Amino acid sequence: MTRFQTIINEISHLNQEELELLLREVIQRIDQQKKVEAILDEYMGIGQGVWQADAQGYVNELRKEEEKD
Repeated sequence: MTRFQTIINEISHLNQEELELLLREVIQRIDQQKKVEAILDEYMGIGQGVWQADAQGYVNELRKEEEKD
C-alpha cells in the first residue's frame, strides 16, 4: 500500500469534525506554499547580469581577504 493510499484509508475513518480540521490544515499548507513560491518567483533572476565573475571565485576571494585580516 502506498503512502497516499494509507492516508486515504485513514481519512475514511475520521468523523466530520476531524475532516473539517484536516481540510483547514491542508488548505493552510497549500496557501503557505503558494506564498513562498510567489516570493521566490518575484526574486528569481533578480541579480542576473550583475555579477561578471564566477560566484564561487568571488566567495573564495572574500575568504582569502578575511584570512589576511
